[in-house]
Order: sequence, then structure tokens, then C-alpha cells
Amino acid sequence: MFKHILVAVDGSTYSQQALPIAIEVARKFNSDILVEHVSEHDHGRAVVYSLESPAAATRLVGEAVNTIRHAGIAATGHLSDVAAGHVAKAIVDTANANRIDLIVMGSRGLSDVQGLLLGSVTHKVIQMATIPVLVDRTPGVKELSAEPVPVATRKAAFVAG
Repeated sequence: MFKHILVAVDGSTYSQQALPIAIEVARKFNSDILVEHVSEHDHGRAVVYSLESPAAATRLVGEAVNTIRHAGIAATGHLSDVAAGHVAKAIVDTANANRIDLIVMGSRGLSDVQGLLLGSVTHKVIQMATIPVLVDRTPGVKELSAEPVPVATRKAAFVAG
């Protein structure tokens, strides 16, 4: 059913919590996982500047891929760089380009203030995606490991595309 899973990571606690969920689903369906991180850039008066360093983005994706592989799941990483405010479209475009069957995300990311004003990236992905989106809504998990937190103790919302 879900042979190719995309998990979106941004370094927030919420996105880190989505990783064990993606691993658990991948185990159940014998799936592979694509780790997607979208770096935003903004335009100044005379220059375009990134809101994070390329090294930090690469490290974030590399750590997530290693965690997934350590759990025995095939994984690759993908980095996108887009204008500020276009993260959701980049995630959906990557999913479409890679024949993804399921997108897994945390309920919030690093841009909580922007999310309150404009609608969160997760909400936008749910609206734009034509495939199912699994949203982890569990607050307060402090450390990331290859072992998933049992589903019975987590809250998740599943939206069919």
C-alpha cells in the first residue's frame, strides 16, 4: 500500500517525532523512506540569503537518513531550496516527482508564528497533496531514536488524499 514514504524534517521537535512514525509505517509495509528538508531563502534589497546554512541542512537530512537505515529501512535524502513561504509546494512537488505513496509530517515546525498567521506548512501540504498525509500530533518527545514510540501512546491524524 505505502511502498514509498516521504518524511519531512525541519529540525523541530515535531518533525523529529514524525521520523519514528515513518519508520514504523515503513516496517509494516516494507517501504523505503525519502527524507525531505526544504531550506527557505529570502530576498534582501541586493542579495538573496538563506535562512540556514547548507551544512546544517545536509547534516539534518544525513542524521535522519542514518537513523532510518540503522532501523533497517532503505532511506535516501533530498534537499530543496525555495523562496520563503513555498515549503509546502516543494514537499508536494518532491512527493509527486518521486512517486511517493504517503507523506509523514509533524503537526508543527520551526515557523510557529508564521503558521499562526498564514496556516502551517503541514496544513498547506494536506490541502495540496493528492496522496495521504499522516500527521504526528504527539507533544513532548524529547529524544529521537530508531525505535518508534508505540502507536497506542501517540496521537496522529491521517488524511487521505
